[in-house]
This record gives sequence, C-alpha cells and structure tokens, in this order.
Amino acid sequence: MTTKFNFEKFYSQKSEEQEISGPVHAKYDFAVAYPAPETIPSDGLLEGLRKGLEREGRDLAYYPHSFGSIELREFIKEKLKNDRGIETTAEEILVTHGSGEANNLVIQNLTDPGDTVITEEFVYLGTLNQLQKAKADIVGTKLDDKGIIPEELDKLIIKLKSEGKTIKYLYSIPEFQNPTGSTIPTQRRKEVLDILSKHGLPLLEDDCYVDLRFEGESQDSYKSLDETGSVIHVASFSKLIAPGLRMGYVNAPVEIMKRLNYLKTSGPSQFVSLAIENFLKNEMESHKEKITALLREKRDAMVSSLGENFGGTGVSWTIPEGGCYLWITFPDDVNMADLQQECFDEGVGYLAGDRFSPSGKSGVNSARLCFAYETPEMNREGIEKFAEFMRQKKVIW
Repeated sequence: MTTKFNFEKFYSQKSEEQEISGPVHAKYDFAVAYPAPETIPSDGLLEGLRKGLEREGRDLAYYPHSFGSIELREFIKEKLKNDRGIETTAEEILVTHGSGEANNLVIQNLTDPGDTVITEEFVYLGTLNQLQKAKADIVGTKLDDKGIIPEELDKLIIKLKSEGKTIKYLYSIPEFQNPTGSTIPTQRRKEVLDILSKHGLPLLEDDCYVDLRFEGESQDSYKSLDETGSVIHVASFSKLIAPGLRMGYVNAPVEIMKRLNYLKTSGPSQFVSLAIENFLKNEMESHKEKITALLREKRDAMVSSLGENFGGTGVSWTIPEGGCYLWITFPDDVNMADLQQECFDEGVGYLAGDRFSPSGKSGVNSARLCFAYETPEMNREGIEKFAEFMRQKKVIW
C-alpha cells in the first residue's frame, strides 16, 4: 500500500490555511462588491480586442513587459492628466491585476511585521486582509459623513508616536469610500496632506471608484495636490468595465516602481490590455455616462425605499454621490453581525459593519449595502423585505 506524502513539515513559517469557498448569493444581494452586470460592454471589448490583435497580434508571441504595454501606460498617463489632474510619465505607471495587486505590492514594500498603518475607521475588506497578512498594526482614524476628520488624524498620529509606534503610512479611499460611500472634500484632502507632511508620512491613495461619480463635483485627487512626491496613487479599470478583467495600476516615482517591480511576478494579460485600451480610447466617456446613469437610478431606488421603510425609526444612512455602496446605521444596542445569517436566510444579504473595523469593535450597529448589483426594482423590494425582517426582530417598530 502506497503511503500518502505529508507536506506538514515542509510548510514555511508564514504559511497558513484559509478555507476554500465560493460566493453564496441571497435573493436580494446587497452584500456583494460588484458593479452593475448589465453594463459590461462585451461587444465593445471584443471589438477593442480585434483591433488590438490586428495591430499587435505578433507581440503575443512574447512575454509582456512587467510594467504593462507602453500603449496602455501612455493611455493611462493621459487619463490621469485629463481626469485627475496628475502629471506623470509612462515610466511611473505599473499595470497590475486589479487595484488589489497594486495595493498589495505597495503594502509588501512598505510594511514590516509590527509596523503601524493608519486607515480609515472602516476599511475595504480586501486591503484589510492584505494588511493583516503583512502583520501590520492597523489603526483606524475617525470618520464623519465627509470622510477622514483631519484634526482626529493629527491627534491619532501624535498619540501613536508618544506610544513609540512605528507609523509607516496612511491608506485611504477618498472617493466613494468602501464601505461608507463618503467622499473627502478637496479642502480636507489638503489638510490631511499638510498633517502627513508635518509628521513625515506618505499616503497610499486608492482611487478605484472615481470613475463612478453620478452627481456632484469631482474632488481633486491627493496625488494632484501632492507637492512633495509622498503620495502613491492606485486606481482600477475593473469597477468601470468588469471586475473579472482584473486590470488596475499604480502611479508613483520611478524609485518606488523599481521596488514594486522586484515583487511583481508577471506582467498583465496582453489580451485584457488590448481590449481595454482600444475600447476606452473610443468609448470611455459614453460608457461612463451609461454606467453612472444606471448607478444613480439604482442608488435612488434604494434610498427611496429606505426612506419609505426606515424613515422615522432612528435608522440613518449615507447618500453617496457615486460608487457602489451606502452605510446604514441602527440604534446603538443593535448587533448587525448577530442578525446577518438569519437575514440572509430570509433572502436579504448585507455585510455587518464590524467586519470593516480594524479592531472589530466599531460599526457593530452598522452595515454596508451595495446598491450597484441588483436592478432598481430589486433594490426597492429588497429594502422592503429588509425592513420586514428588522420589524420581526423588533429592531424597528
């Protein structure tokens, strides 16, 4: 009888187990992190890929440049200049497998175990997981409906330094923040940069939702306001086109790029690069208009239903000007994590707020709701069903 080989003594010290599971969807799925599936421009991407293959098909015989194709990086350079006011070069742009890889490359280069990383009080789960795997000491700074509160950030940094902490950087999603939906006004961003400059700290700006604005005025990016070169800018095409394409990028000085390149194991897909570049060159603005109009309709449907079903009950919610999410807050004695599975079984999915908290202690009475995935009709029906469940549990009356 053949003995089965045992790998147990060969695992490295950093190796850990993680359960393997696929996505599970509720009937009314407000827990997902996806944009509207009906806006995926399949025909446009196929046409973009066809044009790209006609132009550069022979290049597929070679491995791609680790930074991504020069054509796509030149396109990103112009997009950053026109959309975000960022002056840069193609050499300062690294194309990645989604903004998640971009963030992780920065985190791995800047973070040693035990280093303190300041984040918003509630953090996107993907980045929170990356920071935890890097063994960072993650500390959230307080938010209000306009995002980071500069005075609170300054006080937090002073406190952490007095405790002998090694603070490495601030991580922030300033536009349509995941999970709260808040956007930091330009003036606050200037104040945040002044505070970081005073304390000699860099900033990792995650601008992945900026293309999804459907109302209000666009705010200046941290990177465009930065005069010292302390901001590393990350963004994504995945939210604008399709998450499954996994295409993002990072913009930073060349000396940082060389460090990121050291950890990068492969270049981005040339097929995806060709499709995105050629599609967006011709159809970016019309596609943005289509997707943002639909997102606004979906947000309005959810917000309207929240008003009809939760108005006057002591429940509050954010009304974002773009992105995919809003943040709902119940009375202080409500624990949304305790209710999450039962609510899911009744057909309504959400993510409990404490999951986004670095300490796990904040946001206990809050939840993130995604308005982008379901249809407007499903958003209205789902919120009505959500309210019925909360009445049954005597959370609202």
